[in-house]
Amino acid sequence: MLTKEPTPEQIQEWKDIYHSHHSSLSPNRKTGSEVDDYFRKKYSYQIYDNSNFKKIVELNIICNEHTRQKLERNKKTNIKCYSVDDVLVGIDLTTGEFHVESEDIEKVIQIYDDLFAYRGLDAADLKNYFLVAEYIKLKQK
Repeated sequence: MLTKEPTPEQIQEWKDIYHSHHSSLSPNRKTGSEVDDYFRKKYSYQIYDNSNFKKIVELNIICNEHTRQKLERNKKTNIKCYSVDDVLVGIDLTTGEFHVESEDIEKVIQIYDDLFAYRGLDAADLKNYFLVAEYIKLKQK
């Protein structure tokens, strides 16, 4: 998970990892329902019924060009929201996109990275050197 402005060295590292691995990868992205099932089985959660948080998750999807493309034409988001300790998690069943937030960034990173690695990458993601590099690094942990 990227939490601060990347350095030129980090960008070069991502590009190097991408060039070393992208040709051996194939799309393996899970559905939103699969991501949601995985989350609910792995984490001790509470349903978080908050329309403002649900709207934040939706806006994160539709205001980002890369994630918005995962929302097929005329489809709407179907967001499920949860809390785990003091971490809020929103998962869109339609796209498989998710949003994690908390005041404790370490808790956010742990859940975000876990969901990101589990979800995998689709064909569009495989063209993005940052996403490929982050996925490879998480899978090699």
